[in-house]
Amino acid sequence: MFQDDVIFRRFEREDVDNVWHLHRSASEAVGVYGPEGTWEDDLRNIGEAYIESGGDFIVAHIGPQFAAMGGLQPVGDEIAELKRIRVDPAFQRRGLGRRIVSELESRAVALGFKCIVLETTTIQVGAQRLYETAGYIRRGEGKLHGYAVIFYEKRLSGQDALGFC
Repeated sequence: MFQDDVIFRRFEREDVDNVWHLHRSASEAVGVYGPEGTWEDDLRNIGEAYIESGGDFIVAHIGPQFAAMGGLQPVGDEIAELKRIRVDPAFQRRGLGRRIVSELESRAVALGFKCIVLETTTIQVGAQRLYETAGYIRRGEGKLHGYAVIFYEKRLSGQDALGFC
């Protein structure tokens, strides 16, 4: 079964080329990849930007194939941001995005975070559905790096789900 074939693990330095390839291919597939810039600095040093800062970055494999990834980056003592959620287009619409989000939420709880925030572009309707189905609440819209985005947040277990982060 597909669900049982997925292996999640923490990012390792040897993953950097696969991370860049997946970032680019998944972003191009939905029309949000532009020229490289400072907005991608976190991907140039995942260890420092995510893991050493008190968050995490995970990758998912299906057999030998690098299939998905996602990061959890602290933005305050109790708040973390979900970032770089990417699923290889060949593996989309199989629940892998939801599993990455769920895995990162579990890690956020274990790390002591009480709230998760994120943003996604307005053209990424599939991502919007994913986050809303997972319990994320829209908290506004804006512009980021030239893209119209929607801001979301979610309070984690045991918290007042209607409160703001």
